[in-house]
Amino acid sequence: MIEGMRMDLKKSRYMNFDELYLYCYFVAGTVGLMSVPVMGISPESKATIESVYNAALALGIANQLTNILRDVGEDARRGRIYLPQDELAQAGLSDQDVFDGKVTDKWRNFMKSQIKRAKMFFGKAEKGVTELNQASRWPVWAALLLYRQILDEIEANDYDNFTKRAYVSKTKKLVALPIAFGRSLVSPSSRKLPILGKA
Repeated sequence: MIEGMRMDLKKSRYMNFDELYLYCYFVAGTVGLMSVPVMGISPESKATIESVYNAALALGIANQLTNILRDVGEDARRGRIYLPQDELAQAGLSDQDVFDGKVTDKWRNFMKSQIKRAKMFFGKAEKGVTELNQASRWPVWAALLLYRQILDEIEANDYDNFTKRAYVSKTKKLVALPIAFGRSLVSPSSRKLPILGKA
């Protein structure tokens, strides 16, 4: 995690997703991994320890990717771009397009692919939450559902993450909490939970 903080001091571009993934792993994936012993794994869980840790890692990556997509405009004003350079180029976009901050069809298409990948990591993370100790499941489910909704808000803002900061309203937060609580009641032994695209 400390190495990830150091990266922020010396690196402001990421050539591809492999580089970005490593950054996300350092600054957020490690938090997910360190949280597993604190949260605890349910005695009823039949999952491998590796799979639970992989899910925790995926949640950290998903959260950090969400931060990056939410904060594109804010980061650009600081001269930083946390988006894969090769994927920007493939979409017909450049650093200057990010700095100019104009929502175009190219930008929308690019953002759709970035959001899809972040949601894929949230999907991987879901598989591990049910394996945690029951007391830990509700806050983790709540965090997962609420953070994933930030991606929905970016979509609702027509992919304008240059001038609009995507956030989840208090009403939506209140709606998500009982959903998270309901999911937290599902024990590992009875888990047959559909992965939802939106909470």
